[in-house]
Amino acid sequence: MSQATRRASTESKTLFGEVKSLIQASKQRAAVSVNAELTLLYWQVGRRINTEVLKGERAEYGKQVIAGLSKELTAFFGRG
Repeated sequence: MSQATRRASTESKTLFGEVKSLIQASKQRAAVSVNAELTLLYWQVGRRINTEVLKGERAEYGKQVIAGLSKELTAFFGRG
């Protein structure tokens, strides 16, 4: 193997490693961002249910409201 070929191979491995690191870091940042947004979403949904449906109190019918809402949302968005 010539010196030029070895150098090209080394540069290719270095480039691969750097690009791989960029992709992994970007994926990690995206996951953190998505998790933060989902946490905010779930908190806001819970707050709306608590204030508008349960009026800030724990009520037995609240379980039925949650079950019905869950069914409707699952039918619209699917599971998960």
